[in-house]
Amino acid sequence: MAVSAALVCALPTGASQSALTEDEYGAAMTEINFLVGDAELHIDARYWPELSEDIGKLRTQFEQVEAFWTARGSEAAAGYARQVREGLSPIRMAAGERDAEAASTALQALKGTCQSCHDAFREPSPDGYRIKP
Repeated sequence: MAVSAALVCALPTGASQSALTEDEYGAAMTEINFLVGDAELHIDARYWPELSEDIGKLRTQFEQVEAFWTARGSEAAAGYARQVREGLSPIRMAAGERDAEAASTALQALKGTCQSCHDAFREPSPDGYRIKP
């Protein structure tokens, strides 16, 4: 799914680490894709603690995504990463309230933000996708 692939981000790192490389960024996007899929499954199964874990991992990934784009000087792309991070809070709240409908609605909205970033900053390549030059 294109939206999920957009969600994949960087590996968690401490504040003192340098920004991700493009290869690391690609691996992070893949991880985000898996985490979003897990979140969807956990919402459907009503596995609330697991969903909260997914959201924590996604928050860490998107912190790295924001750092990646900030280091590249793209405030617009970094802004998308911030929007996704902010969009994680309603999902976490819905998990705490055990509200599958609210969690699912918030996750779908988040995926829309991911797709907007993908549309603006990536393009097809022979190996899948790459960051637009």
